[in-house]
Amino acid sequence: MASKPDLKQESSLVWNRYNAKTPNLALEEIYKDAHALSKDKRNWYWRSIKDKRWISLTSRITTFGLLLFGTALPLLAGLSDSAGTRLLCTQIAITLLAAAGLFQLADKIFGWSTGWMRYVTTVTAMESATTSFDIEWAKHLLSKTSPPDNADVQALFAIAESFERELDKLQAEETKGWIAEFNAGLSLLDSAIKSQREDTQKQLDSLNSAVATALAAAKADEKAKADADAALLQAKDPGAIDLCLTFKSDPKRVEISLDGIAQEEFAGTSWSKVGVAPGLHAVAVQTLSEPIERATGSVFVKPNEIAKMELKLTT
Repeated sequence: MASKPDLKQESSLVWNRYNAKTPNLALEEIYKDAHALSKDKRNWYWRSIKDKRWISLTSRITTFGLLLFGTALPLLAGLSDSAGTRLLCTQIAITLLAAAGLFQLADKIFGWSTGWMRYVTTVTAMESATTSFDIEWAKHLLSKTSPPDNADVQALFAIAESFERELDKLQAEETKGWIAEFNAGLSLLDSAIKSQREDTQKQLDSLNSAVATALAAAKADEKAKADADAALLQAKDPGAIDLCLTFKSDPKRVEISLDGIAQEEFAGTSWSKVGVAPGLHAVAVQTLSEPIERATGSVFVKPNEIAKMELKLTT
């Protein structure tokens, strides 16, 4: 798209240009110059209107489409029996509605729709001013019964000059409207950034608070568990084991092991062990003379109690 030159306020109605010319030639050039100035201004606005109209309509159609789908998706999701599908549709709908809001905000910030309306208002006023100029020009000439003279040139030049000032006034008012709208857009953008920054900071603070709370709760749980374990261990007083050995014939000398650790060599039929930690323990007995025989078993020891067990040797 070719860029449009800026609209400048340069007057083409300068009295010195017509001062030395005949009345008929001077009036013809004054009329042409006034219309050329009006045409340049009006054409600039009409070209600008096309761009703003296209952007505005595109933005509005896009916003409406996002709003339509964002509203319809949750309704369609309600027809599904899948919780995952309903959740996905709801999330997409929220995203579409947020995008619609951003498009609407962009329209307000950049002034696409309001600029379009402002340009239309200005150019139609210029069209009306041009028509009024033609009517006044014609009325003056029709009121004359003699050929135009220098007095007519001065009168019609004043009408053309007033017409030019009217066009400049309309352009200046439109420019003031653009400046006010531009500043309002900046203010709206600044407010949106500030609001988003505050929301993000609140979310960050909330997240940090949640993380800190979770860490504190985890530490508290860990400490409580450690305290409970310590209390449990402290409450578990040791017990004892009373082992009865049975031989086929006379008792033999044996080696007794507890949980895989050799305790002592023993000869007899009754062996005991005190100060045993509560819990399940493995007891093994092995003869020290030929033939070698081994017997094993397990016993559960309770705090402050004697656990009895029996192992039989067939030799």
